[in-house]
Parts: sequence; structure tokens; C-alpha cells
Amino acid sequence: MDRRTLPAGLYLLWLRLLLLSPGGPHPTPPRSTTLVCSLTPTENEITVTQVTWMKKNQDGSRSTVAVFHPKKGPSITDPERVQFLASTLDRDSRNASLAMSHLRAEDEGVYECQFATFPSGSKSASISLKVLARPTTTAEALKPAPTLKLQEVAKCISTGGRPAPRIHWLSNLNGSIHETREPGPQQGTYTVTSVFSLVPSSQADGKNITCRVDHESFSEPDLQTVTLSLPYPPEVSISGYDNNWYVGRTDVALTCDARSKPEPSIYEWSTSTGPLPNTTEAWGSRLLIATVDMNTMHNVTFICNATNPLGSGQNQITVLVTGEMSSDQEARVEQDGPQGWIWGCVVEMIAGHRSQISSAQYSSVSNGNCTADIEMNHVTR
Repeated sequence: MDRRTLPAGLYLLWLRLLLLSPGGPHPTPPRSTTLVCSLTPTENEITVTQVTWMKKNQDGSRSTVAVFHPKKGPSITDPERVQFLASTLDRDSRNASLAMSHLRAEDEGVYECQFATFPSGSKSASISLKVLARPTTTAEALKPAPTLKLQEVAKCISTGGRPAPRIHWLSNLNGSIHETREPGPQQGTYTVTSVFSLVPSSQADGKNITCRVDHESFSEPDLQTVTLSLPYPPEVSISGYDNNWYVGRTDVALTCDARSKPEPSIYEWSTSTGPLPNTTEAWGSRLLIATVDMNTMHNVTFICNATNPLGSGQNQITVLVTGEMSSDQEARVEQDGPQGWIWGCVVEMIAGHRSQISSAQYSSVSNGNCTADIEMNHVTR
């Protein structure tokens, strides 16, 4: 506390008081305080004839809070909450400090301490009492409707603050803010509600935004972070084409990869020229091709359109079919093992002309690493 010696010979304390407000992340403040007023010693002997505490009202008038008279004793307007700090002023007449408990918002104001003395006359000084109520803050992400319109996506409420708490949103999103203020749960307190709104998008979905509450009762700002969950229409890409579709290739497929919230309910496949080739089959998000055909698939642009409640998105890809499998493709197929081509043994069959069917003869024929016994039937032509 900052002690000041006043010209009138009094010292007072400039007070900032915290009024209890339950909850919150900060320590609980007190609900009582002391208005300190003391007459500083002087060389000349003086006699205190009366001590008076007055409160200055907003309309300029003054109301009596407490009076002490050496003969009549103390007279206090609200004795259940206010009392002189000194046990007996007749023994410590220079200490006029006033203890106040169960503080209320209406206790805030400017108080004047007056000493009536003999022979020096009256001396007075003022002290300011500020009552603070610590707010409690909650923040939440809201569930927006499945529509691409400006709507509320997050809300922050700071309840029971005095003075009114200040709310800011920390975000790099392009949103708008609407704030309301209403009376708080205790007299003289305020509840502030701030709502953050934007148009839902995939760029904003999953992003964190922070509600920052500043208040005179806080040693540091109260930060509340929420994660947005926003709907958005499909964003489509197509996968499955590897630039290696050749005539006769089997069991290939295109996949419509749609990123959206909620998931797409409808997938539609088509081509830039109209219906799908009869060699293809649409199966939800996949387009199945049993065998690659030059006539129906070369230079064909396939289009996928995905739809959810917010709208549709589409993408396309053009397929180029090569005439035959290249040597590089053959090498890849051979390396694929069982999933590639099956290579057999090449055997030359030699048959001679006989007048009749001879008995079966067998010859062992070698072709690289492949050896097979081949039956050679000699048939008369």
C-alpha cells in the first residue's frame, strides 16, 4: 500500500478492492478492506474532538458513514459491515481507520475522513474505493447449419465482472464479431457475450481460435481456445491413372477422392462427351475398368461429381491409351511375379510323315531354365 502524507496531516490509502466472484482460474479475492486514515504526529499537542467519515455521492451530495465522539462514542450507519479499526478511539484518537466487510458494488466511491481537533481546527483527506468483481469465462465452438452463409461458429461468455470485462478474439480467420452486455448475477456486475461468425469453409474447419478476456482483477488475460468444426462442400481430385494404360491392361480403376464435411452422399461419373464407355462400371466413388480398350477409352476425359448437403464439387482427368505394352512395361510386369505375365516353355515340335500312326515318342526339350517332356505324335496326312 502506498502511504501518503497529506498537507492536512493525514495519510490515506488509495484502494482498489476485489469483490468476490466464484469460480475462475485466478485466486479468490477478499470481500473486505480497510479505509486507512491516521492523524500524523505534530509538535503541538492537539485534542481530537470528533472523527467523521463521509461518502461523496454521484449527485454531489454527501452521506455520513461513521462518526466517533469522545463522549458519545461511535455512531455507524451500517454497524454490521462497518466498524472503526481501533478498539477504542478514546485511547487511540489519531487512528480513524475504518474496516468494511461484505462489500457491495454500491460501496464504490470517494470517502472523506475528517478530524475535528482543538486548537488546530478541522483536517480532512479523501480516499477512493474501487470495487472489482472477478468474472468467470467460458468459450465454446458452435455447430453451424449446413449452409454457406455467414453464421455463428464460436461463443465466449464472461460472467459477473465489475467493471464489464473486455473480450477480444485471437484468430487469422476473416470473421465478424458481435458483442452484447447485460446485468450480471450480482448487483453492479456485468455479463458480456461475444460471438464470432464467418462463412463455413474447408480452410476454417479444424482451426483454433482464442477468446481473450481482459479485466482489472486479472494479473494476466484469461485465454479460452476452441476448435472450429465447420461443414463445407466437396473438394474433388481423381486418382488411379498412372500414365501407363495400354491396350489389354486389366483391373484398373479411377477413384474420386472427395474431401468434405459431411461426406458426399452422391457420386456421379461421366465423360466430357456424355455417357461412360460400356467397358467401365461406376461403383460409388470408384470407376472400374475391366480391360483397357483403345477404341472406347483413348483420349477420353472422365469426370467425377460429388455432392453433399452444402453443394457439389467435381474434377476431371484425361486418359491416354498406348497401343501395346512397351519393353519397360514388360520388365515391370515380369518383376511383379505372380501378378504379372506367366512365361511358359517354347518347344519346337517336329513331325515326320508316316503312313500310319506310330507309337508315342517323348523327347526332353530345353529352353533356358525351362525343361519339359513333350509328346510328339506322328500323324499320317
